Amino acid sequence: MEKRKPIDRLTESGLLIVAFFIPLWEAMIYVGMLLVLIGWIYRLVKKKSKGSFRTPLDLPIIIFAIIGFISTFNSLIPKQSLMAIPIFVVGIFLSYYLVLGNITDKKFLKKFILAMILGGTITACLGIFQHLIWGVERSYATLIHINTLAGYLTLIIPIVFSLLFYVPKRSEKILLTFSLITMIICLIFTRSRSGWLALVGAMSFLVIIKKEKRLAIGLTLVIIVVVSFLIPSVNTRLRTVFDLIANKERISLAKSALQMIKDHPLTGIGVNTFLYIYPQYQSPEEGAPSKPQPHAHNVFLQIGAEMGLFAIIIFLWLLVRVFKIGWETLRRTKDDYLRALVIGLLGSLIAFLISQEFDYMWSRPNLFIFFWILLAMFLATRNIVLKNKGNS
Repeated sequence: MEKRKPIDRLTESGLLIVAFFIPLWEAMIYVGMLLVLIGWIYRLVKKKSKGSFRTPLDLPIIIFAIIGFISTFNSLIPKQSLMAIPIFVVGIFLSYYLVLGNITDKKFLKKFILAMILGGTITACLGIFQHLIWGVERSYATLIHINTLAGYLTLIIPIVFSLLFYVPKRSEKILLTFSLITMIICLIFTRSRSGWLALVGAMSFLVIIKKEKRLAIGLTLVIIVVVSFLIPSVNTRLRTVFDLIANKERISLAKSALQMIKDHPLTGIGVNTFLYIYPQYQSPEEGAPSKPQPHAHNVFLQIGAEMGLFAIIIFLWLLVRVFKIGWETLRRTKDDYLRALVIGLLGSLIAFLISQEFDYMWSRPNLFIFFWILLAMFLATRNIVLKNKGNS
């Protein structure tokens, strides 16, 4: 058995810190990234760099980043846009490339996923405690806003649910079952309609793609029953999902964002400026938000408003590429764990697409980082599958 070098242990510790603290403590994410960066620089200097940095997503990622930088320097409020550059760099380049470049085997991939699930479980427990003990009406745990917590949970629940079917050890099944239950309960306590819709969409995908359809359908039905009948306030929220009158503010925001895109179609109003430019586009019609809004409550409208139409096209291209890579990886591997992980990641991406039609989780840096880490996990799993096929 090959002995682990101190620099490898440092890098892996940094990655585990990142995975665990994503929802818990933003500052620790940067600490973990710094450790990973130190390890990468050391190996680069010693010419022992680990993992390839050329990936199938390079072109859309680089173009998307370039558009972001152009939008920043062409911003209506350049100073405000420049403040977002560090998060942009950490989120896209460090999160994606450093995570991908350092997860090169199944053993460590499982450790990374476990750390991520443990962090999510603790966050969910805090959200439940917040609602039941502190009497907070809508849980937000450590993520400041209810929709941010809901968005995070909808990204991690499909992974937990998918892995639950394939882990062999009883202790692992118990942990995953506990994690799944706490996360779903916490999601219910957020009363986030976008989160619930995303969960239903992701679960529907898992029901379609998995062989254990009866269990998946049963769990989905249990969730629907609990949400619809056992919690009256949740039932009331559900009834407003497609109520145009109840969603006047969101509709007005969408109109304002579309007008921004119309006025600035090429480079947008500038990254990180929606809050400050919105008052100029605020609709006078009844039902429009009375206060400045930080975002458009839609990831595509937000990207279009701040970065222009071309950015939306590139982002859609990126998502299509990720789905294609995930599906190809699923077809190539017979490994139960890796298959379960890819299915879970695909479910997470579907949840993202649904929830972000009604929200914008990227307003929180840790969730912006988490999104790019999820993309890195798609590619890391693919690389492990290809490596295993090459060794077989």
